Amino acid sequence: MTDRHDTPEPHESDAVGRRIQELAREVEAPQALRMRLAEDRRGARAARSPRRRLSLGAAGALGVAAVAALAVVLTGVVGGSGPGAPSVDDAVALALAKPTAAAPAVDPANVQVVRARVAGIDFPNYEYAWPKWKTSGVRWDTVSGRKATTVVYRGPRGAVGYTIVDGTPLAVPAGARHVRAGGLDLAVLRRDGATVVTWRRDGHTCVLAGRGAGVERQLVKFATWA
Repeated sequence: MTDRHDTPEPHESDAVGRRIQELAREVEAPQALRMRLAEDRRGARAARSPRRRLSLGAAGALGVAAVAALAVVLTGVVGGSGPGAPSVDDAVALALAKPTAAAPAVDPANVQVVRARVAGIDFPNYEYAWPKWKTSGVRWDTVSGRKATTVVYRGPRGAVGYTIVDGTPLAVPAGARHVRAGGLDLAVLRRDGATVVTWRRDGHTCVLAGRGAGVERQLVKFATWA
């Protein structure tokens, strides 16, 4: 015969189970175990979020591409001094060269300019302001793939060549002396025994060069004449 007290009643089993659960909640897991469980949970969340990781990687790649594109834009803005671009010295050589064609005529619609232009910029008729300075010739050249037009003037201080180079502005040579005159930023330098004044007009490089004694003052006047 089985003793009825050997088997607990159902209500007694339920009470024992609840007590076991309460004791389990009251027991604190060791620190090392809690840390390992927390790491496991973080790893599981990361594994469930591959798209987020991919999005962050793509955003980083786009950021690098944006910086590269900005660098390209800035290079174009600052000036055409990259490989293959002409230099101010190239323009000076043309300004000091002899003309290859007769002097352009004065424009009857505007007697302050002559019939020669490049990049929409007209060359001045300096004789209008300084009667002793006559237009004596013109030449058209291509330097490093760019158009360059030069008008030569002759006056009391010898010959002066005025060259305008089409395209983005050229880098100003190091060591140039900077002068502010007539609202323009002029760079003055010496090349091959000549005095050179260069500046930017409508985004293009202009160069005046002459070898006459004391010609710098006249070149500055030419550059700033409206």
